[in-house]
Amino acid sequence: MSSPLVTRLQGQLARLEALVREHDARLSDSDKKWLANTSHFHDQLFEQQGATLAGCLKVLHQDLNQIGQLEQLGARPDALELVCQRFANRFAALSQALTNTATIKRGQQASVRRRKRAQGKSEYHWIAQTVMRSSHQLYEELRKHQNWESRLEQKIRELEQRLDLHHGSEKITLQNEILATHKRLGRCRQAMSYIEQRIAQLEKPGR
Repeated sequence: MSSPLVTRLQGQLARLEALVREHDARLSDSDKKWLANTSHFHDQLFEQQGATLAGCLKVLHQDLNQIGQLEQLGARPDALELVCQRFANRFAALSQALTNTATIKRGQQASVRRRKRAQGKSEYHWIAQTVMRSSHQLYEELRKHQNWESRLEQKIRELEQRLDLHHGSEKITLQNEILATHKRLGRCRQAMSYIEQRIAQLEKPGR
């Protein structure tokens, strides 16, 4: 028969498990590809990479089983407290990972809505509007984006160097900042490609 502590933890884990299953079921193929090599957690909490989080549930169930076994064996309070704290840390980290993914997806959805409101124009129509049809000015715009690209790359390197200095939720926050900066870098490079295509069109012989 389960103790009141184990029963309470089982209820909390059941609610979290339902959220995790829902989270994984809603991931699109692009989400899975984008987060394929991403770790949401400090390696002392979970050995997990990728978009799905269901694998973490097995570890939490193992912790919960161990808590029940220690109680049945009448283990010392400090031994029981150690396992309970480990369960709590992992539970909190998994809950935070769910929140972080939801925040990122809301940002993606808002970005999609903004693009739809652009009335079918090119995603980078602002470049054509603000830069005259002159290859000289387009080259200036390209140099600006190259500078932004270098700054974003430097920021990613600096953030990655700081990862080993942080643990738990601070490390998760840094990882999400790295992901967001990679997204900005991707948009910058897409804009550079667009500008380069415009330059090539303007410099075609006969124009």
